Amino acid sequence: MENFDILIINQGISGLALACGLNDCFRIAIIEHRNHLNISETDQQNIKTSLVNITSLKILQYLKIWNQDIASFSSLLYKLEILKKNNIKKTVFNSGYLGYPELGYIIDDCLIYQALINRARQLRNIIFIDSSSLNTISYHEDFALITVNNNYIFKAKLVIGADGINSLIRKNTSISLLFKDTKYYGLTTIIYTEKSHKNTLRFIIHNDGLLILLPLKNTHLSVVLWLLPPHTAKKYLYVSNPDQYVNYDLITICNILGHCIIYNNTKHKIFIPRMQYAHNFIKHRLILLGKSAYLACPLFFQNINLELMDTAVLLNYLKTLRKNNKDIGHYNYLKYYERSIKYRITKNLINIPYLHMLLHDKNHFLEYAQYFIFYLINTVPNFKIRILHHIMGLNNLPKWLLQDHYDF
Repeated sequence: MENFDILIINQGISGLALACGLNDCFRIAIIEHRNHLNISETDQQNIKTSLVNITSLKILQYLKIWNQDIASFSSLLYKLEILKKNNIKKTVFNSGYLGYPELGYIIDDCLIYQALINRARQLRNIIFIDSSSLNTISYHEDFALITVNNNYIFKAKLVIGADGINSLIRKNTSISLLFKDTKYYGLTTIIYTEKSHKNTLRFIIHNDGLLILLPLKNTHLSVVLWLLPPHTAKKYLYVSNPDQYVNYDLITICNILGHCIIYNNTKHKIFIPRMQYAHNFIKHRLILLGKSAYLACPLFFQNINLELMDTAVLLNYLKTLRKNNKDIGHYNYLKYYERSIKYRITKNLINIPYLHMLLHDKNHFLEYAQYFIFYLINTVPNFKIRILHHIMGLNNLPKWLLQDHYDF
């Protein structure tokens, strides 16, 4: 019977990133479900595009998977613009304020996923177990006992459940989910614009919601995330030819980029942003990681930053336990990690009401609140810098990441 330090049941980015970061300290087994389940990283909106901020970039460099090939297929993000009501009000954020040449990168999740797979397969302490499912996992005082579908049995000191928002590990251990109502809908598509997007991330506040444009590598293509109040979403849900109405309204709202059209008959998708978190993230010999643990950001392109940040925290925590000769799977040690993650989730949930304020201004109070926010951003330098720190992930940058040198 083989013994491993860690078993990772994975689907996507977080579990692979953790394995790549821990390979020099632990013997790791991975059961990878990406090829077996038809559940994408961003299954709510079916567009797999993310904003990799500066902190996430440093984490990927630390893991030695960020390279020139990935960078060449990514879109550099130079600016953020927040516009209101036909561009009457505009606020610009530029990374130059903080000495960085960019705010981050817009990138296809699949590129990062494939780079992590390639890196993990090169590392001698990581073993991939070819299995489409688990038969059983039983948790004991000193180990977890795992049986896979080919009757292969092995032990692990710690099980990491990183198998996505519909986690089987979470369900099999009867960990309940808590849900939060976002009170609005999301619409996604890709548009072609007459003018170049100039590598600018744009937030457009409109009477019918908040529209976000993510610039792609092609300077005339942008991913659209439109957060819609329910009354606006119904306009597109219950008509015979919704694409025509969606395209007409996008042309009106995105006029800063000239004429635009839904790109190459790309289908738009309307969904309800999913916000959920597990009642517990840990049990004895078990940790939930990534979307298995929580999905608490309605802006899907930011989820990769939350996942990589949680992975970096856990990576450093497990290395510290090993350095101090502690049992990495014992509940008494894992509970301190759980507290730190719950604290971060609480901070994310506190910010959600501020997002609601940007959805529409038919309420006079919200209109005045928006005006006041624009005034603060444009007149108080420290306010803009604090927002930039949040966008770039610098307010969560672990100190140990700054102490290493990375291969580019």
